[in-house]
Amino acid sequence: MHVPKRESVADRIAESLRASILRGRLQPGDALPSERDLAEKYAANRSTVREAVRQLEAWGLVSVRHGGATRVREYLLSAGIDLVPHLFEAAGVVDREVLRDLHECRAMILGWAAEQAALRADPASVARLESLVREMRVASDKPSRLQELDYDFFQALVDITGNRVLGLFANVVRDVYLAGRERFLAMYAPGTFDLGHHERLVAAVRARDPAAASLAMRAHALSAAGRIA
Repeated sequence: MHVPKRESVADRIAESLRASILRGRLQPGDALPSERDLAEKYAANRSTVREAVRQLEAWGLVSVRHGGATRVREYLLSAGIDLVPHLFEAAGVVDREVLRDLHECRAMILGWAAEQAALRADPASVARLESLVREMRVASDKPSRLQELDYDFFQALVDITGNRVLGLFANVVRDVYLAGRERFLAMYAPGTFDLGHHERLVAAVRARDPAAASLAMRAHALSAAGRIA
């Protein structure tokens, strides 16, 4: 049985400082408080504080200068995609600009993956897409189940491409959506979700028409943004 890793004091300090950076309380170029000040603030020893700062450095959020101040970096230039879920709710609520950016990225992923599916999909892959569309049709009045199937469809397209880097990025997009899935359920309310995009995609893949496949999935991704509560 898998036992989740217990969060350490250093983890909690690092997460608190990460939130301060992402919320803008600490700006690029700002110096972090001294080890002594951080140790007093978090009631921790200095070795624990140093461990937390090393985590921030690994995330690309700070630059550590031995003998000098530890300063906040411009994380959009230095951090990795694993920061996205934390950036998404950096202010404690959904950031609408980050949400827009996320939808645009999802549209690009879906569009390219759909294009590649039309070029590469074997009969088993096409059958998988068709099966998911049938399941979505049956679940049209069950928003939560429809949401799950939509993401299964998304994953199936990415899998067809065989692109491992894209798969990792798609995991980040999926995790952002599913971590707060209730806020996106409005997209799947009865009479709201347009299954026609998926049906057109499957038809385009079957016809080996990459342009039509890409258009169908980009339209699906971009139409979702205006339906989020």
